Amino acid sequence: MPSRQNLLLLQLPRLDPDVTTPGENVMLAAAGLQSALDRSSEGVRWELLPTPTEQETADNAALLAAITALRPDAIGATLYLWNIERTLRLLAAIRKLLPRVHLVVGGPEVAREHPLLFPNSPALPGPRMHPAVDVAVIGEGEAVFPAILSAFRRKASTDWRTVAWQRDRQPRWGARSAPVRPLRDLVPPADHPSCRPDAYGMAYLETTRGCPMRCAFCCYNIRRAGWSSLPPSEVTQRIRTLRRRGAREIRLVDPTFNAHPDFRAILAAMRHANPDRKVRFFVELRADTLMEADAAHLAAAGVAEAEVGVQSTDPVVLRAIHRPVNLERTMAGIDLLQRHGIRPTMDFMYGLPRQGMEDISRSLDILARFPKAHPQFLPTLLLPGTELRDRCRELRLRSQPLPPYRVLATDRLNSRQLAAIEALAQERLGGFDSPTRRFVGTNLPDLFPAHSGNRQALFFRGEDLFAQQQVLAARIRDAVRREPDILWQFVLAPTREEPLDLLDFLIATLRHLPSHWLDRLLSPSGVRRLAARRLFVQLPRGRAFDLSWRYEAEALLGTTFH
Repeated sequence: MPSRQNLLLLQLPRLDPDVTTPGENVMLAAAGLQSALDRSSEGVRWELLPTPTEQETADNAALLAAITALRPDAIGATLYLWNIERTLRLLAAIRKLLPRVHLVVGGPEVAREHPLLFPNSPALPGPRMHPAVDVAVIGEGEAVFPAILSAFRRKASTDWRTVAWQRDRQPRWGARSAPVRPLRDLVPPADHPSCRPDAYGMAYLETTRGCPMRCAFCCYNIRRAGWSSLPPSEVTQRIRTLRRRGAREIRLVDPTFNAHPDFRAILAAMRHANPDRKVRFFVELRADTLMEADAAHLAAAGVAEAEVGVQSTDPVVLRAIHRPVNLERTMAGIDLLQRHGIRPTMDFMYGLPRQGMEDISRSLDILARFPKAHPQFLPTLLLPGTELRDRCRELRLRSQPLPPYRVLATDRLNSRQLAAIEALAQERLGGFDSPTRRFVGTNLPDLFPAHSGNRQALFFRGEDLFAQQQVLAARIRDAVRREPDILWQFVLAPTREEPLDLLDFLIATLRHLPSHWLDRLLSPSGVRRLAARRLFVQLPRGRAFDLSWRYEAEALLGTTFH
């Protein structure tokens, strides 16, 4: 048998500034790719390398060292909007050190018109392809990944419309339709090592692929044609395996759970596998089609939370985004969930086409009517590959050019109005995404516990920090330029009150640096809030600082940083 080549699968985590909750980075795509490779004749030719533990916690330099030490022959990376910039930067660095490595990317972020993967070139007709990517895959990768690895070995290429190969910096797409296989042939077997909860007891389960909805803001239905489901008996087996392996909560990743062709049979399977309801389930469903018996069976199966996408109260808006939802029946379905002890997560969106302030006001009123629900009032994102993004000029939607592609203005709402909507939502519903609790004080609860890795705190101590402001600014610039993708905290530790001009100067320094995706996510339209790189002031214990100075410093930092 010929010698085996080394394969590494990567999925960089979403970096969260919140120190109170554990992060999660479940590599479902990697598990599916591994399973597909194991089931194919190509599998005997590849050795799957263990994903470095540094992936979850390290900065780019340490992760780069760990990856290159493994000397992979091929790397497959899963791209999401929160990790694509960092992943591409990391792959480019790997390419410099391992010039012969094959680099494949897939995941929800891959689309033909992607501004980072396939940027338009002023010098050449048509798009170019990112130099750190050899192959890009749209949609399901399990059915095509073994053939891509085979093509690498044979110095050949595939011929599928969903797979782009780089040729002279340009993408070369195939002509044939990619194979579509049943879900049972794509997901790992129930007893596979990847079918287990994380360290906190959280697990994920996919029972079906396919969605009857054709929402203009979503790309799921574009990437999967038709339905494929696991039989109820296999769902029972997978839940029992996860319970045995320590799962306390299982999130079903089905896009519309109660649209499953065998929805009621799957519910019965869940009840059979979880009779004591020790495992809590989270699902996404349509509330407008929910019946009383369905809600009762969901509760009996152990469903504790159900996410419901309402999005808008205006029929004109719902037609524009292809959401055939009856608002009255949706509210009745949410009431059913609550009556049966299931907490609803209610999703509304702002920045949709045809949407005016009346719709926004009604949406907020509805969220206020359900105080026990988890409210999500979300900005519209023009995700690559979606109808909204393809039609943005026609619909008069303007968005950020880089992830997360937040809508900045619409046909009915300008940037100032969108920012006012976000402020109103925060006032009525509370803050979102864990804003910093305190920027100035002896005890700063949001400081990162460690001072290395992908969340770092850099301290500046001294008698006269104001006199050193140029040095401090240079150190901040050097840190961010060295590691632009991690989260930074820059902590001033003064011995006395410093001029507030020092804070202004360092804030200006941070604002001149290239933005981080997290800043763009959390910044209202027309406003630049900084979330990935924050400034703090830690006061020494046992020494009194002027209260008005502390108040002004806190107010200044609180209006600049998230």
